Amino acid sequence: MVNVFLYAPQDFRNLCVLARTLEVLGHRECFIFDPWRLVRERYGKARTREMRVVSAGAFGKIRWERVEEPEAFLSASRARVIATVADESATPLTRFDFEPDDFLLFGSESSGLPSGVVSASHQKVTIATRGETQSLNLAVSLGIILFEAHRQLSR
Repeated sequence: MVNVFLYAPQDFRNLCVLARTLEVLGHRECFIFDPWRLVRERYGKARTREMRVVSAGAFGKIRWERVEEPEAFLSASRARVIATVADESATPLTRFDFEPDDFLLFGSESSGLPSGVVSASHQKVTIATRGETQSLNLAVSLGIILFEAHRQLSR
């Protein structure tokens, strides 16, 4: 099963949707560089309710593995590091072959992955688009890419 690494997500509700998608697809852990401290041990009542409702209870089922130095962590990995980008020069998802130990990197909602992280990745993959909107929502992108990875690896 591929690994997922979130690089500086900014939106708590989006993170809850991501957790739901990860859990539904059988993932029990997610690596995260979290400078905004969205993942915490405890939340207030309102945030706890929001987390429970939006993630359908999945948020607490994911083991969030904090990574404080993402570049060092990824360069030390033996796995192939795949940057997910909104870039026409990247390999389209429909032509990309996933491997079971791949590390899939997803960037923040507003700025994606930093150029240094993309440059250090082994490959770049993108979801081909036909419309004029610049990119998909982070949670939607993760769902599409993970579904394709699972589809390929379950053959």
